[in-house]
Order: sequence, then structure tokens, then C-alpha cells
Amino acid sequence: MLNFIGNKVKNKRSIVFIHGIASTSETFINQIKLFEKTFSIISIDLPGYGKSRQIKNISINKYADTICKFLLSKNINKPVLIGHSLGGMIVQEIITKNVNFAKAAVLIATSAKFGSSDESWQNNFIKSRIDPLNKGKSMKDISTNAITNIMSSNPNKKVINFASKIMGSIPKNTYKSAIYSLVGFDLRHKLQDIIIPTLLIAGENDKQAPSKTMKSMSKKIKYSQYLEIKNCGHLIHLEKPEIFNKSIKDFILNL
Repeated sequence: MLNFIGNKVKNKRSIVFIHGIASTSETFINQIKLFEKTFSIISIDLPGYGKSRQIKNISINKYADTICKFLLSKNINKPVLIGHSLGGMIVQEIITKNVNFAKAAVLIATSAKFGSSDESWQNNFIKSRIDPLNKGKSMKDISTNAITNIMSSNPNKKVINFASKIMGSIPKNTYKSAIYSLVGFDLRHKLQDIIIPTLLIAGENDKQAPSKTMKSMSKKIKYSQYLEIKNCGHLIHLEKPEIFNKSIKDFILNL
């Protein structure tokens, strides 16, 4: 069973938040507070994160299946799925495999393929994130630099501290499994199968999921909207919460 945070509003439209590799359900706490009076909100801890139990043989497909089964067990039908980074990949997996599962989707700072086709690039990406842990460093040891490196220039120190604290709480093996789950992910050929309204939000300075990549994705999705947020890195919902929240709210209310 997956752990989640949210509210207990029933008989209203549902919003489901799915976090990224270096986060937990708590990363969306401000969005929960914003929407909790109007919508049924669930922010999920992926398997192994927060209080959710780990599962074996982690893959993005397995993350997606686990979440679908969980939501169905909670009688949550046609939710708006909102995914950040890895969470956005999971959302893509869900809405291309189960085309009528969700009412709409929001893809934040994500991509339809894991990095470059160059195998050495992928190996270097994994090595740079896994090696420090293999050499004895803790998640807490690496969290501040890791978070700072994925944000825009002149990042807010409070945001760094908040995100770093969350990252530092993640078990090493959970983080490693999530990193390895990226290998082989490629849904570029399935983006045309997405038939629900989809909002793609990119950060202008995001090097993890470049804005040009997300803009290209949006052109392949029939009912898509694309938003690029200026002076923003990978943690869009934390770096630019006012613009992000308004964009999400406007999108959902216009469905």
C-alpha cells in the first residue's frame, strides 16, 4: 500500500501529485494547501519513499501500475495526474498505456526519454549520482549540492533547505533504484496516443529536462498546452510557486 498526504474531501474532482527522484509527497505541500478546499487531493509517496513500502524490480512501468492499482482501490476515478520529473515520466506511462484513466495531466520538468541516445551519457549520469553513495556518503551529505545544482542561478536558500531536507530523508537504496529505473525509458513514439488535455510546464534554465525538449513533446500531444517559466530551473513548483500554482489552477478550472 502506498502512503500519501492530502485531504479527506470526497465527491469532488481529484488531483493526484507524483513526485520526482529526489523528493517525497511533502514537496507538494503548498499545492495541497492551495487546492484542498476545492478538490480531493492526494500526494503520493512512491514505493520506498516516505512511509511507502519498497517493491522489487523497480521500473517506471512498475511505478505506474502500482499507482493505478492504488488509486482504483481508493475509488479515485478520472483524476488529474500531476507529475514532476520522474513523476512526469510515470504519468506519461499511465496515460499512454491506459488512455482513459485520467481526466487530464500536467507534466512538470520531465521528458519522454531518458537523456541522450549516447550510452556513455547515460552511464555518466548514473555514475555521477550513484558513486558518492557507493563511496560512503549519505543522502544527507549529497542533498544540498544536488538540489542547488538543479535550480536556477541565485536560488532561494529556504527552498534549498526545504528540498534538501526532503532528499536527505530518502533511503539510499530507494534513490538508487529510482535512478536505475530511468534506463531504457522512451515514450516519444507514444506521445501521439495521449488523448486527454495535457499541460506541459518547463523551466527556462532547466538542464535536467530542457525547455526545448518539453516544447517538442507538446507538439506531439494533440490537446496540449505549453508553458515556459522564465528564470527557473528544475524545481519549478518550489522555485516559482505563484506562477506555477496559478497555471495549474487555471488549467484545471478550464477543463
